[in-house]
Amino acid sequence: QNTSHVMLDIITNTNESHKEEALKERIQWANSLRKVVTRKDAIDAETGALKQQFFKPTKIVFETSGKKWGDDQRQKLYEGLHIFGVGEWMKMKEHFHNELGEWTTLDLRVKASRMLGTQSLSRYPKGWKGTKEEVDLEYEKHKEIGEKTGCWKSGTLVEDDDGSVAKLLKEREMEGK
Repeated sequence: QNTSHVMLDIITNTNESHKEEALKERIQWANSLRKVVTRKDAIDAETGALKQQFFKPTKIVFETSGKKWGDDQRQKLYEGLHIFGVGEWMKMKEHFHNELGEWTTLDLRVKASRMLGTQSLSRYPKGWKGTKEEVDLEYEKHKEIGEKTGCWKSGTLVEDDDGSVAKLLKEREMEGK
């Protein structure tokens, strides 16, 4: 039995060394090909290996639309949640056209989600309404739950696979909190 293990080790080591040798040959072939077809400033002239620095951008430019979310928009979203409620994004856009008109309904939904401190607005029935104070209380409630469960990520309560957020919310609901 020991002999068979020794033979297997020899075969495995031989296979591994053949794989390593084949890999080295492929790398050499790729490097020699690069010397012919690749820009000279992108490769090492001697080996043909890629210069990683060449591929790193020297300047990153982000395109922006020029619109900025500010205190006016935040205030109108608070008012929209009080007047129209969760899910009524189009009504908010139309009613507060000057402040919210350029934002998509998805933008408003995401902003409201952040204001409430929760990734999931599905726990709110469509049209749930709250004053600024009630929205802020929801945020604090979600933050407390998120910190207890380890589900507070970037200022937002996120669900986990174990359902610990849902369990804690149900417990709080039964306690009347």
